[in-house]
Amino acid sequence: MGAGSGGADVKRLLNQLWVVIGAVVAAFIASWVIYMPDAEQRGVWRAQSGGSIITLNRLQAKLYSESSHSCVEQLTFPAHLKLVEFAEGATVSVEDDTLMLRVDGALDPTPYTRIDTLPAACAPAGNATPREVFDAMWTAMGEHYAFFDLHSVNWDTRRALAPAPDAVLTDAELFDLLGQALDGLDDGHVQLGSPIGYFSPSKTPEWFTQNPYFTRDGYLIRADLDRTAHETVGIPLTSVELTGIEYALLPDGVGYISIRHMGFDTPFGARSEPAMAQAFIEVADTMAEANSIIIDLRYNPGGSDSVSFGIASHFTDQPLDVFTKTTRDGDTQTAPFTAILQPFDATPLSQPVIVLTSKLTGSAAEILTMALRELPQVTVMGEATSGGLSDILGFKLPNGWDLGLSHQTYRTMDGSLYEAIGIPPDVPFTIEATPLINGEDPLLRAAFERARGG
Repeated sequence: MGAGSGGADVKRLLNQLWVVIGAVVAAFIASWVIYMPDAEQRGVWRAQSGGSIITLNRLQAKLYSESSHSCVEQLTFPAHLKLVEFAEGATVSVEDDTLMLRVDGALDPTPYTRIDTLPAACAPAGNATPREVFDAMWTAMGEHYAFFDLHSVNWDTRRALAPAPDAVLTDAELFDLLGQALDGLDDGHVQLGSPIGYFSPSKTPEWFTQNPYFTRDGYLIRADLDRTAHETVGIPLTSVELTGIEYALLPDGVGYISIRHMGFDTPFGARSEPAMAQAFIEVADTMAEANSIIIDLRYNPGGSDSVSFGIASHFTDQPLDVFTKTTRDGDTQTAPFTAILQPFDATPLSQPVIVLTSKLTGSAAEILTMALRELPQVTVMGEATSGGLSDILGFKLPNGWDLGLSHQTYRTMDGSLYEAIGIPPDVPFTIEATPLINGEDPLLRAAFERARGG
């Protein structure tokens, strides 16, 4: 009788489990009906400045990389818009017959215009000849890259590198050929990714590659540089969970904040800017007791612009226009978008701030530098930054490889352009390899001296 009763309990439990599963499935289907693209959103949309196409139907969304030469499927995802928003931080809305795509991490939306049908050439990546791949890369760069003149590269002449239409190349040979075409663009946002490797034509600062300190591929390791900085601080640092931030308040009242990257392990359903601003509260609370603050961005390669704004929001008590950005649109530029830094609260960190930069300070770390330097209490010290401020426009090539390129122009509010040359410091300081190799950090020591009034 006991065994029979146990079997009945298991059966009852299984029945209950199926009821729960059925309820969950029904709820998901119901939510899909609620959050699938509506009639106004469904259809085919082309980015107003070119480069991509989005298709939306009741069940599926697709993103295509488009140029005048090719149209390749880049991404496919379910058309459950709330799920996409929670998982990826991306939203779409239709405003005055324009589809606005907002992606977490980018400060401005991308506008799309409705087109009648998907171009017949649009297809998934697959087998492609070396010539087709080269032509797709060459065309995408030619139509969307914004800074050939800054790097003194005549892109039209690179067409001569194209292989013959019937040329047969190994993947390694093709990869090397595309790299040759991109050579001379000292831009970390020009990127070529493939299953056989990654390439960027950007150049590394000389002090970062000097002998005799060979530890990994001939480079100083950023982690070792961070360790030298931390030893110079002289007291343990506290890490902020889910971020690249470590901080300490020294006994003499100088606050030190090291930001290794502008990434944030954003919780499911959260957006990175408010989440980062919230995470930074513990830093701000500690730094409220400081009489001066050092923010170390020297070895920060970047990440999310939204993360940068989440941090910077703690240093102002009023909205502040910090820069403009435009996107290449054929032979012209789109209308400027003004990035506005919003305050986190009414009690910002207003003490003197020294921001440390170097040629390794890149991308979103430069965006943070750009925002902070608009504040009266901030002084930038060190080297000019790397000069790679644009967001990355990603292209899928016909063979499935990935191309990234810079298509946006950032300018300070006074109109200055720092792409390719870097954001200049207020207080220049030459960084040399030898002291770093010996475990010394002259720039940080100079910053502490300045912060202490020396």
